[in-house]
Amino acid sequence: MKLYYFKAEGGNVGDDLNAWLWPKVIGEVLDDDDSHLIIGVGTLLNHRIPEAKQYTVLSSGVGYGSAPPLDKGEWNFVALRGPKSQKAVNTSDVKCLLDGAYLMPHYFKPEIKKQYPVAYIPHVDSVIFGQWQKVCDLAGIKFIDPRWSVEKFISELNKCEKVLTEAMHGAILADAYNVPWHPVKAYDYINDFKWQDWAQSLELEVSFSHIPPTWKGDIGLNTKSKLINKVKRLSKRIGYHPESWTPPPTSESKKSHLKNVAAQLQKLAETQEFKLSNKSLREKKTEQLSAVIDEFVKAHTN
Repeated sequence: MKLYYFKAEGGNVGDDLNAWLWPKVIGEVLDDDDSHLIIGVGTLLNHRIPEAKQYTVLSSGVGYGSAPPLDKGEWNFVALRGPKSQKAVNTSDVKCLLDGAYLMPHYFKPEIKKQYPVAYIPHVDSVIFGQWQKVCDLAGIKFIDPRWSVEKFISELNKCEKVLTEAMHGAILADAYNVPWHPVKAYDYINDFKWQDWAQSLELEVSFSHIPPTWKGDIGLNTKSKLINKVKRLSKRIGYHPESWTPPPTSESKKSHLKNVAAQLQKLAETQEFKLSNKSLREKKTEQLSAVIDEFVKAHTN
């Protein structure tokens, strides 16, 4: 059985934890046989899944692209991320609804020594487009990068009293490690369906606080790329922009804008309610997830 998950260029903790976690949980059955795919954590249930004879879903979810090829191959839904994914794939044959990231505390237990009152975790794409390290520095808030290694991310997360997070797995891992969290949205691409799917698995309600986006513009680009973008922006202003041209990145956010966003983050940290799922329900469902996965492993090792 071969583990299937998304490999983000530059890293993304919500994807990268697959390679860290599953060999420890189901290492006995993993190999390079891609005729049987193990579909791990992430929004992976879509048309991009490679063709295989068998598919075993271990807590993945729906959210991007078109429907997966459920009419091809044999599908075993050991776990799904939440009830919205279950409805989308139209199955009653699923043993647990919970994101697999909740298993992480069983396998990685960092020292818990609180150092920061609050942190901000942007979505991985927001780190690429925006200036969130600068915003956090201006706000006096700890910046946590979702591109960090799994162990570094979780270790830094556990140094925080609470977190504001745009990254869904920032919230999930915070919840798993008992760090109160509050959901934030700065960009339109944040996927509400995914968040609600996960939240409903633990009887949570998610309501985002909105803050303005920030932009890097041409920061880090070479002189030629900066000149090309300048020409494109000027051309667009005068109404000339051929369809064959790719759009330039949004212009770099001004310092005054970054200060304004930083002030809004500070206000959220001071005024908003920070959540945790019900501890007994969380523990019960995590035990259930462990049990159904153990059952799956035993069935394929005897």
